[in-house]
Amino acid sequence: MKQNKEKIAEFFKEKGIYLVLMVCVAAVGLAAAFVFVPRLQNEPGPTEDLSAVSGSGDERLDAAVTPVPTVAPTPTPIPDFTPAATLKPTATPKTKAAAPVEGEIIWGFAIKELIFSRTLEQWMTHSGVDIASPLGSEVHAVFSGTVGSVGEDSQLGVTVTVKHSNDMTTVYSNLKAEPPVKKGQKVDAGALLGYIGDTAVSERGDQSHLHFELHLKDEAVDPSTYVLFMKNP
Repeated sequence: MKQNKEKIAEFFKEKGIYLVLMVCVAAVGLAAAFVFVPRLQNEPGPTEDLSAVSGSGDERLDAAVTPVPTVAPTPTPIPDFTPAATLKPTATPKTKAAAPVEGEIIWGFAIKELIFSRTLEQWMTHSGVDIASPLGSEVHAVFSGTVGSVGEDSQLGVTVTVKHSNDMTTVYSNLKAEPPVKKGQKVDAGALLGYIGDTAVSERGDQSHLHFELHLKDEAVDPSTYVLFMKNP
């Protein structure tokens, strides 16, 4: 036993340095193997088929390997900011006709109510308007038309009627005798029909005036709806 231990000790004494060198070389080799082997496993070789990698199930890797073609966006047209032209109204505002004589209304239209007549001293309706104006003042047609009648009314005195379109008729009463127009005569708006007189028996108690009426389809309506007076009733 003692002899064996002496032989082993002598062996390590002679060969120990070689064993230490071998152990060091082996340790360095193992360390190099651990460094390079993982890199070789993770990096594909030059002949590796990348299509196999794309089937790994990793969508990010598939997108990187197989490029998806992109479609160029369609250009959006630039909107037209040119301001639209302002359209002028084609309809003209409704205007009223000029009064048949200048003056203020002293007795208004009252077909649905009673007003007091100073001449007759009673309450009564009034189918027209009375326009104050001096004796002899000219009376003119408010619209163009045809003279329908020239005569004398028992209550309103000398009267001229003019027929117009749209079933309209205008009446001019309390005129002087012998008006300068005759039945069937064509007249324009503003044409002379006569002169203010004092022939209306039922209105002699009032100051000098023209009794004026406007009828639509033989029904008296308020003349101020169609004619512009200095003072409405």
